[in-house]
Amino acid sequence: MSAHDPQDPTQSPMLSNAARVAEGQRPPNWVPIKEQYAYTPRKIRMICVGAGLAGLSLAHMIKHEMKDNEFLDYTIYDKNAEVGGVWYENKYPGVACDLAAHTYVFRFEPNPDWSHFYVSGAEIYEYIQKTVRKWGLDEHVELNSKIIESRWDEDSGKWKVKIDQNGTIKEDEAEILVNGMGLVNEWKMPDINGLYDFKGKLVHTATWDESYDWKGKRVAVIGNGSAGIQVVTTMHPETSKLVNYVRNPTWLTPNVNAEMTPDGSNFAYTPEERERFRNDPKAFFELRKELENHVNGASYATLKEHAFQDLMRGEAKRIMEERFKDLKLDPAVAARMIPDFPAGCRRLTPEIGYLRSFASENTEMCWDEIEQITETGIRTKNGEEEFDMIICATGYNTSARPHWNHVGRNGRVLTGDLEGFFSVQIDDMPNYFMIGGPNFLISHGTVYSAIAFACEYALKWIKKIATEDIKSLDVRKESVDDYNVWSQEYLKRTAFSGDCSSWYKNGKSKGFVNAYAGTTSHFRKSLQRIGGEHFNIKYNSANRFSYLGNGQMEEENQGFGDLSDYFVQGVWGP
Repeated sequence: MSAHDPQDPTQSPMLSNAARVAEGQRPPNWVPIKEQYAYTPRKIRMICVGAGLAGLSLAHMIKHEMKDNEFLDYTIYDKNAEVGGVWYENKYPGVACDLAAHTYVFRFEPNPDWSHFYVSGAEIYEYIQKTVRKWGLDEHVELNSKIIESRWDEDSGKWKVKIDQNGTIKEDEAEILVNGMGLVNEWKMPDINGLYDFKGKLVHTATWDESYDWKGKRVAVIGNGSAGIQVVTTMHPETSKLVNYVRNPTWLTPNVNAEMTPDGSNFAYTPEERERFRNDPKAFFELRKELENHVNGASYATLKEHAFQDLMRGEAKRIMEERFKDLKLDPAVAARMIPDFPAGCRRLTPEIGYLRSFASENTEMCWDEIEQITETGIRTKNGEEEFDMIICATGYNTSARPHWNHVGRNGRVLTGDLEGFFSVQIDDMPNYFMIGGPNFLISHGTVYSAIAFACEYALKWIKKIATEDIKSLDVRKESVDDYNVWSQEYLKRTAFSGDCSSWYKNGKSKGFVNAYAGTTSHFRKSLQRIGGEHFNIKYNSANRFSYLGNGQMEEENQGFGDLSDYFVQGVWGP
């Protein structure tokens, strides 16, 4: 009989790999013990696209909220010359937020100094800049940096990224790629014949030219979404003529949180009120909590069969009919303006004086289809109207697809209606997270809160990647499919699925709905509960538990530290 060879697996064919190790063998998943504490993170790098609300929220969490964050190096690239995202880009007349200002804040920086209940875009941008300076959130930001390509490299387990910095191409790489560009980032011009033949001033609301003097000019506004309504309301008194070209009816509602205002309209906070907000944190918190509840109630108002939907639709119809009657507007226009689809099918827009604009002699609403943009104006079936300026208030591409060359595992490129996983991940895109991805909680809850929840979720998995020596993590296709099937079935019961052209369906009237299927709390708690069973995970080591290290924890300090950190008052006795 030959001598026993512990390295010869043929001599112990019935032993498990673990038993073979006990006998001194080295099966394929054997690795030496790492001489380090369990869960010691390896250093990894993250690239974030966008320094708007998402990128800045992420920066604050990394810099000020994550404990022991010596493992994560990161850079935030933004195409603009300043941080602030949509509030840096949108400078058109009348730009404002239609939510109560006290609900539109970073959770770590409540603002007792808002001037009004609803505030302008300029004031929001000033608040963002002040917050960035206070917390040092631009420390890792590189501006004037446009992402042109991101490509997953399977061998290295990294994203290879190319960035255009004022004509110079920079190459970077990182284990983690976060897309924080948001849904209102890629503005969309209308598909109208001859659009670029126009010799006057042509602008989109998202690319406003502040150097152009439009006062006293003949102005056309294409679109009656929120931007179009704000532009018409603000600009019409100072133009010689303004025509608003519209295609679709829209619900004009009371202001969001209007029930918390004296008469349903905007108002200025007094110096005494702002002083009280600063000096009475408890009362200030209670006010903000109440406002947060009101905004989150929109999730129930979007349900077709909920009493809140009936209330919202009835109130919107009452307001619109009263305005038409009081202003003696054309009954034919009134009939076309009031929709027959549910309130919320298109993004709701407060009635802030928009209808009153058309009582002015210089302001018209035109329902005729635009046949052609000419060198001097706009032609419809009823003839041509000459203009000095055409404003396209025609919204954004809300597909959530990256607008650069983005290539994932096995060469996958994102096309069509994206089907994401709780808005944060997509299959075949390893180590890739989105803040504001497909089916994000965008119009029926508080946006800053939803952004914070998505950032927390992404960082939880990023930390797991670092501490458990994970090479790549991407969501399983079957989990994505199941989630989206459930979501689209749920969304049938909401106003978002109504028969109207809206940004929830990326400009289409029917089909895939790009909205979150649930409430704000539902979004938060769902993200918190998502487990590893939904992911494909690859490890750097041949043994997935190599991160358990030397079997010790850092706080134990080789036996000289806290050896019973679990033994705490309230759990193990009073």
